[in-house]
Amino acid sequence: MKHVWQHPEDPLVGKRMFRSLGELESSPSFVAKLEREFPRGAAEFDKDGDKDSVSRRSFMRYMGASTALAGIGLSSCRRPVAKIVPYAGSVEWMVPGKAVYYATAMPRLGGATPLIAKVYEGRPIHLQGNSLHPGSAGCTDSFAVASILDFYDPERSRSYKSGRGKESKVVQPEEFWEQFDLKKKEWADNKGKGLAFLHGSNTSPTLKNLANQVLEGLPESGFYEYEAVERQGMDKAAASLFGKGAVTRYHLDKAQRILTIGCDFLGVDRITDGATSQFSKGRKVESINGNEEIGPMNRLYSVEHQYTVTGGMADHRMPMKASDQYPFLIEISKEIASLTGDNNLKTLVSDKKTNLSLDDESQKWIKEAANDLYTNKGKGVVVAGTRHDQAMHILCLAINNALNNIGNDKPLQIVEGMPSESGSINELAEAITNDQITTLIISGESDPVYSAPAELNFKKLLDKVETIIHLGVRDLCSTARASDWHVPGSHFLESWSDVRSSDGTYSIIQPMIAPLFDGVSDIEFLLRLINDESSEEVKDPAQMAVKSTHADVSGSASENAWNTTLRNGFLKDSQFKMLEQELDYAAAKDGLEKVSPSSDVKGFEIVFTTDSKVWDGRHINNGWLQEIPDPITSLAWDNAALVGIPTIKKLAKAEGLEWDKKDLVIEDKAHLIKVEMEDGRSGYFPLLPVYGHARDSISISIGYGQEGAGSIAGTPQGDSIWSYESDTGDTTGFNVYPLRDTNSSLFGKVKSVKLVTEEVELRPGLKTKTYPIAITQEHFLMEGRALYRDGTKEEFDKEFKKSEKAHKEHPGHEHLSSFQTRGMDSHIPPNQAVYRGQDKEKLIEDKVQQWGMSVDLNLCNGCNACTIACQSENNIPIVGKDQVIIGREMHWLRMDRYFAPNMEKDDHDHYASVDEDLENPQFMPQPVSCSQCEAAPCETVCPVNATVHTEEGLNAMAYNRCIGTRYCANNCPLKARRFNFFDYNKRPLDQLYQGPLSEKDKTGVAPSLKLQKNPNVTVRMRGVMEKCTYCVQRIQEAKINQKRIARDSNDVKVPDGAIKVACQSACASDAIIFGDISDKNSTVSKAKQSPRNYEILKYLGLRQRTTYLARIKNPNMKMPNAKQVGTVSKKLH
Repeated sequence: MKHVWQHPEDPLVGKRMFRSLGELESSPSFVAKLEREFPRGAAEFDKDGDKDSVSRRSFMRYMGASTALAGIGLSSCRRPVAKIVPYAGSVEWMVPGKAVYYATAMPRLGGATPLIAKVYEGRPIHLQGNSLHPGSAGCTDSFAVASILDFYDPERSRSYKSGRGKESKVVQPEEFWEQFDLKKKEWADNKGKGLAFLHGSNTSPTLKNLANQVLEGLPESGFYEYEAVERQGMDKAAASLFGKGAVTRYHLDKAQRILTIGCDFLGVDRITDGATSQFSKGRKVESINGNEEIGPMNRLYSVEHQYTVTGGMADHRMPMKASDQYPFLIEISKEIASLTGDNNLKTLVSDKKTNLSLDDESQKWIKEAANDLYTNKGKGVVVAGTRHDQAMHILCLAINNALNNIGNDKPLQIVEGMPSESGSINELAEAITNDQITTLIISGESDPVYSAPAELNFKKLLDKVETIIHLGVRDLCSTARASDWHVPGSHFLESWSDVRSSDGTYSIIQPMIAPLFDGVSDIEFLLRLINDESSEEVKDPAQMAVKSTHADVSGSASENAWNTTLRNGFLKDSQFKMLEQELDYAAAKDGLEKVSPSSDVKGFEIVFTTDSKVWDGRHINNGWLQEIPDPITSLAWDNAALVGIPTIKKLAKAEGLEWDKKDLVIEDKAHLIKVEMEDGRSGYFPLLPVYGHARDSISISIGYGQEGAGSIAGTPQGDSIWSYESDTGDTTGFNVYPLRDTNSSLFGKVKSVKLVTEEVELRPGLKTKTYPIAITQEHFLMEGRALYRDGTKEEFDKEFKKSEKAHKEHPGHEHLSSFQTRGMDSHIPPNQAVYRGQDKEKLIEDKVQQWGMSVDLNLCNGCNACTIACQSENNIPIVGKDQVIIGREMHWLRMDRYFAPNMEKDDHDHYASVDEDLENPQFMPQPVSCSQCEAAPCETVCPVNATVHTEEGLNAMAYNRCIGTRYCANNCPLKARRFNFFDYNKRPLDQLYQGPLSEKDKTGVAPSLKLQKNPNVTVRMRGVMEKCTYCVQRIQEAKINQKRIARDSNDVKVPDGAIKVACQSACASDAIIFGDISDKNSTVSKAKQSPRNYEILKYLGLRQRTTYLARIKNPNMKMPNAKQVGTVSKKLH
């Protein structure tokens, strides 16, 4: 008898929660995706309805015939041969297959990311945060986790090179060092005259000591610093108000009220190393395990020009142009000065008249936010984005001082830091222009020839320098090509160094492996400059230099102290000393006088945003980061001009077009716009409609459009009927640096913005008016059903008390909270579960542990670190841009992103949107992977039993059984299964469709990339289905370890907390809980007893092992639209 499901209806119009404009507008392409059984191209090779397209059946017939005619035998189809060289002698302490963990740190802007490296047989394969470190508390992000792929990049620099541009050739190291030694003698004679160093930002005490030694021996030399993404405004403000050497140190865990102005501290604004972890502590509304002290829930106000992950977490958010944010801060300052009666703050801003146009709602927003900050004096903080100028940060410090937010045990402290004493790139440019520089040594990762301010024309300027030496990990960059000598640099995973984290904690960077390509670190280079190698034979001079610095910092030269620091990764109690100076209001007034209180941007502005995937361009050849969808837009493999819907309508109207939202739906190709600056510089960029973006503001990520930067940076695509190769050229994205200059580091005035309606020459020889982009927002759709739960703090408190009371009165009954009966769960039809699954209770009686997971949506901000960690741990491949476009990305863990406009009831008592152009919708991220259903639909349809259920509750894959029918993927309601359409791990991305005919020298896994693979996880090949396994290799490792500990005892149960899956260990927010759900005392079991706990698609009766905790917001009910906050799921039927 056929089973008929009574599905709750979900209207395709009038959406209250949506993932894309296509879903909101119910576009034909979106409806077609819902009805499609498999991803586009999976069943038919069909391009634009071509009548000559071939089916799978005919394709196989043609391929079989052509292969036979070509006389290709099986020998041509063999897998690439890889020879393994065994150890000459076994290492005593090394156990094959058993991981060893080492502490290290990744140098970052303004600090570091402390890490733990997972090492197998002497090779690091995975990175995660160091939870013991006091400065970060285990905080990490996608850049840190993915940095291991940069380390193993087969296109990393591995050779010394001589000659500029096309004349560059590979030379032996001895040839460079001979010339270098000759230069050393010359510099010794003239005291370093004409010698200059251009380096990146760092907080290494050893590097600082060595630089001072260079200046002592070569006093005529000079040091200059450059970062395309810098925080000089923040550091200069602190130094000017509190004295030389002063830096700000934020403690967001001590802040109950936070106001951010253009600051994405949960994303790309590194105000402190542990910002995400600190902030998340204040978002917790209940103690899951019962022994955690939960304080008052914090409240976040956010003002920003575009949606960020920080804005998504905000309780109240205001979209505002970047150019208007300083005037806005002045208005906030006036309000706070009035409330506090602080005469010093009043003196700074009382006479400043802004041209900011504020409606009644915005004025109320300012007033109530200021009132809330004032009510919570000493327990709040106001912070601006790290890239804002000095005046902005001066005003923030003055506000915090007036609110008594600065001091010991306060959210903001002023400490004695490590300020840079180097000159700027502009000062270097002036010195070069004046013929003062004859030799320039460039290190760091910002690639100044590519990214330096446009007015410097840095590439041409370097023609005036006699000798340029480039030291870097990448030789496929503009700076390396513009240099006379290139020296391969070393990665932080293969070199000795040290670093101060943002709180000052001294951390050691130790090598996990010998240098792969004989790279030279900055420390080794400076040591070679200072010392004569032949005069002092030291086994590892860099290690000795770091060890010497450690002895100075710690006050102990003992081997025991050194080993303890190495083991922990940091020196205990080595934080920066707190300063007690009073704020210098005279200096503050001088700093503010230099800046106009009004914005000079009357029309459009362009904002040069830090990219969440390639940063400033340094990670452009990292495939993991390139393919991860943007946290907000879901854009992969490209950058684009992000523009709000009202602004796009305005641009269309200027071209005589009356566009509505349905005209803005992006499928595979985006419209183009032309941006022209006031001095005539211009560029074309793909146009991407976004929600919550400020009007008349255009955001474009920096770091893209690099030429000759590597195969990944060149948008690898296949020569197939879906290929967009002719449209995308040989670079990933578009270079926006030519539009950026010193005075417009963050944002600039735009002369005109024009929507392209006729074909233009986008690249030499290519005329088009559209550009193909890869957006994953509509991939793996779950038919738009109600999947998200949210609420307010007030509502949760009521539900929590009600739940406690109900459990006390009726402990054996199930008590459902309002969070668990929303949307479809409020009227689950009386269906019987078709997929019965296993008898879990019987397994529990047999003491078989049952694994499960809980994801706290209240803490998850959608940052993607978990997805990258899963990719690193489980050998998940990248597929390339054209494969992503057709929905074939392989991520086991995806981040779904939902938006919801403000809704009000109409005359018919139905909810209708009051935010027609989606200028400020609510944002809700939700990580989704295989939920290990106890009654799994995928298991019943597999004809070869390749997907089976283990007695521990895991939905396991037997890869060697899988024949690739993909029935399981089609039957998975969560769309959590991934299919290997090609040998992604083996074939070059631009030759996927050639299969065994791909070029021999490109086929196979690069030797360096093989070193990164996890030996405990199978590398899947073409035709195999894969999905999340709950990191079964980690579960098995913990079970084996427990058996070793138990010895003859029968107590082999893995204790709670002994297993951390990859996504969990990468989550800086502590949003993921994993453990044994059969243990009532385990943290995950207690999480599942929370009134916030719910199961998505519960009405299907799947009994999923992964459940979610509803998101809770903490609105200020006096704010505009406060009644809309945390009420999205309430309005779902």
